[in-house]
Amino acid sequence: MSKNPSTSKMEEDVRQKLLDAGLKLHKGRSAIQCGHEASRDNHPVLSPDILIKSAKVAVEIDSDYTHADEFMKDQLRNQLLGEVGWTVVRLRLGGLSEVGPHDVISESSGPTKASINALIEAIRDAVTGRPGTVRHIAKAVRPKSTKTPSRLGAISPHKYTENAFHVSWIGEGNTIERMVAMDGGNYLAVGEGWGAPRFLCWLGLAGIPKAQWRAPLIELLTEMDDFGSVSQFPWGDHLFTGAQASKIRVFEKFNAGGEDWDATCNLVGVDAITETAFTAQGEVLAQLHDGAVDAGWRLDDLLITTGMHGPYQRFRLIRSGVRAKLWATT
Repeated sequence: MSKNPSTSKMEEDVRQKLLDAGLKLHKGRSAIQCGHEASRDNHPVLSPDILIKSAKVAVEIDSDYTHADEFMKDQLRNQLLGEVGWTVVRLRLGGLSEVGPHDVISESSGPTKASINALIEAIRDAVTGRPGTVRHIAKAVRPKSTKTPSRLGAISPHKYTENAFHVSWIGEGNTIERMVAMDGGNYLAVGEGWGAPRFLCWLGLAGIPKAQWRAPLIELLTEMDDFGSVSQFPWGDHLFTGAQASKIRVFEKFNAGGEDWDATCNLVGVDAITETAFTAQGEVLAQLHDGAVDAGWRLDDLLITTGMHGPYQRFRLIRSGVRAKLWATT
């Protein structure tokens, strides 16, 4: 038995297939006393892998891993066994060259159905005393897949953007378009610069299991030829409107599909907020864009304070409102 575990297992598998084919194999291994080996001046005892004692046929399983540099040694073993009346049949794997006339040469590194069938035929030739025929078994060629690779890459969670997923698409000329499915799949955006991804188009996949996104995404992207952004947000380029909207500072990484955000402003006279507007004695100074309100964004936690450059305000954006129109999910 081979000392290599994988080779030993392979020999056992081959032995079982030969038994299944009806060959009368000697159980286990036996030592064969050979004649004089001149190079070593001894009488070696050899133990082939498989024996058919009644016909004096020895079967050897030669893997390319263990026999790649053993040709001369294998040839000598054949000679020594032949001198005491044994015929050697070898299954030579991995394209090993033939040693004797009954060998089966297989290009595959492991036994295959074709090589085992050829080995059975070779053994039967040897048992019945027919002349040996070297049998060559080519490696099976796997048919090339006719399936066209998908142009849509894997959809995976975005590492830095909340409620977002990476989307990639192979466009014309094998260009790779990289996008982000925002707001849990509600809309598609593209990264331009270091700010938050900018709006590209609506998807409407929020609330739908991600496993079901591929078909509608492929249908949509197949028809697209322009992957440039349309606006900063799905509703346009501004988060606030009103006379003092320009005095509200919202960091460029604000995620319209997120859940909350801290921001600052420097509104003149502000003394209160509602859910959607900053006011001064009841007069609206600036208010959330209607599209942001539809997305569920609301104002909260107004803090009027003073900093290095004078008075300013802190506030929070939270997504606590009812989501309407295209933002609503089923």
